[in-house]
Amino acid sequence: MRLRLFGGNKDLAKGHQFESGSKYELICRLGKGGMGEVWRARRISAAGHVQSVAVKFMSEPGADVTTLDVEALRMSNLIHDNIVPFIDSGQDSVGRYFVAMALIEGMDVNGLRDLAYTNLVGAADNRAMARIPDKIVGFIIFMTLRALAYAHNRDFGGGAIGLIHRDISPGNILLDEREGFVKLTDFGVAAVQGSDSASGQIAGKIPYMAPEVLVEDPINCQVDIYSLGLVAYELLTGFNPNIRTTALNSVLGAISEVMLSLELPLRPPHRVIAGIDEGLSQIVVSMLEKEPRFRYKTAEAVMMDLGVFLFERGYGPTTSSLADYLWLLKNRDEPVPSAMRQQLRFLNWIDEEDPIRPVYQLTAEAEEDFFEGRNPGRVHS
Repeated sequence: MRLRLFGGNKDLAKGHQFESGSKYELICRLGKGGMGEVWRARRISAAGHVQSVAVKFMSEPGADVTTLDVEALRMSNLIHDNIVPFIDSGQDSVGRYFVAMALIEGMDVNGLRDLAYTNLVGAADNRAMARIPDKIVGFIIFMTLRALAYAHNRDFGGGAIGLIHRDISPGNILLDEREGFVKLTDFGVAAVQGSDSASGQIAGKIPYMAPEVLVEDPINCQVDIYSLGLVAYELLTGFNPNIRTTALNSVLGAISEVMLSLELPLRPPHRVIAGIDEGLSQIVVSMLEKEPRFRYKTAEAVMMDLGVFLFERGYGPTTSSLADYLWLLKNRDEPVPSAMRQQLRFLNWIDEEDPIRPVYQLTAEAEEDFFEGRNPGRVHS
């Protein structure tokens, strides 16, 4: 059976090529960093159909885009529920290279942390603060691990197996507020495991780098586990154990601060904030082992332990319950509908006055460090 183009006289056949003629219209800038700018945009097809997208500009006009083409190729091959979908790539009218991705309507983990920990640093009464429920944190980390497990085992052909993200940080984990999906984004500095680019190069954000990255040792997928452990620690406690409570602007100063922090014992999250589940706390500590040989070896191994914690009652968080949680967190004065309460039944509705916003209370040892200007995430004596 032959297929023919409607109204034409040419057979459709393998190798047939055509151009779609889509164009983009920028709306507002969503963010800017060392790897470029991200804009909210409209993608308009030749037929006039409009799609909201995020466009990341990754070069200045006229720049060599060879390495950017490689990233776009890898992104286009990452198809997973927990990874922001690739849509298109190319160069704009003045020669800037771009990658277009699906637009995720919601917030990143920084936004979630800000909602929960508003006025944390310097707050007169930290006991009045709320924290993020343990199982919500665990679910966000679990879903991010799903994305990492997929990328870490992806076969790109030609012997290239396993993509290391190398830039796991709060800003690169997105939360779809409507559907409750957790989406990993920005593979701009990703490297295939075992490749030259994965050895001896510092890439990513300094406060979230694994120790072996900072000393420029060869790396593997365990660096992503370490970085995600820092995200988890920060979501649970409000602190990153590898940086000062007051930020340093100098790159060298920031690296030195992290290296000095690594010389101090890590204080488990449950010894920073009262009430954090000790089992979850230990999982995070194991993700943050300084020596890779003591750290979780794979994302799947972390997921196994997290899965026991999340679903120990036979039920636990889902994408729907995460969406409900985000809605309730933003609409603080609204009563909890019965359907949402049922979706969130894994929270502590018995012992917590407000299980959506559990009480944030520093332990005595962490409080002493905090008010002395020391990072409560490390044991200082």
